[in-house]
Amino acid sequence: MGKYNLGEVWWTQFPFQEIKVSKRRPAIVIDKNTIAVLAMMVTSKAKKNPYSIRIDDWQEAGLTRESWARIDRIIQMDEWRMEKKIGDLSESDLLKITQLVTEHLSEKYHEFSLLAITNPTGKYLQVYDERWKCWLFPYYRTEDPNKENIDKHASDLVKMQVTTSYVTSALHCKYSESDQVYKQYKHILYSLALNDVPECMKGDIFELDGKKYAWKSIEELEADSNVMDKNDDIVAFVKTKCK
Repeated sequence: MGKYNLGEVWWTQFPFQEIKVSKRRPAIVIDKNTIAVLAMMVTSKAKKNPYSIRIDDWQEAGLTRESWARIDRIIQMDEWRMEKKIGDLSESDLLKITQLVTEHLSEKYHEFSLLAITNPTGKYLQVYDERWKCWLFPYYRTEDPNKENIDKHASDLVKMQVTTSYVTSALHCKYSESDQVYKQYKHILYSLALNDVPECMKGDIFELDGKKYAWKSIEELEADSNVMDKNDDIVAFVKTKCK
């Protein structure tokens, strides 16, 4: 591939256009070029940014502390800015980052709406997803007119006419268990508080229309390692936005 290889981690003089200076930063080679290199900034600070992607095997990459790749900070780097190679991304980190870079550069978002339905004790309705093998908040593809569609889905689910409340929307970068690739998502969150739970939805765990459901608190979800491994960002999203 020439002088630079995909997934290499280098110390660079990374340019910051907003402050018109360069700073010494690690960067990841995400393409090769004999004149310039397409590179992505690496930061050691975890920020509340959907485009900060954790580098799991950061020591293998030559980094001295836990680090995140900023897939929204990609530039063409002149060779004089490339100082020293310090490591390589692991195969799993490289796969994750290249898949998300491809999605980000194509401005592609997978849009879904989430339902945060609570019972009188404050527990959230969860549906067991067979593809994910995990408890999830009920979700539906986002489509116009979305609010009306979500109200209909919610009414069908709880077996009575209800109206949901729009909470907020957010971007998330995460692994798709169904397609087995990393994707860029846009989630719209709606809430619904039930003062009375329908008879068919009573009990900690129950079946409805051929699916398994449960009422779980945020604390119970956070204590479930399977949920947190696959859906921690959504649990945190609901926890912070549905107070």
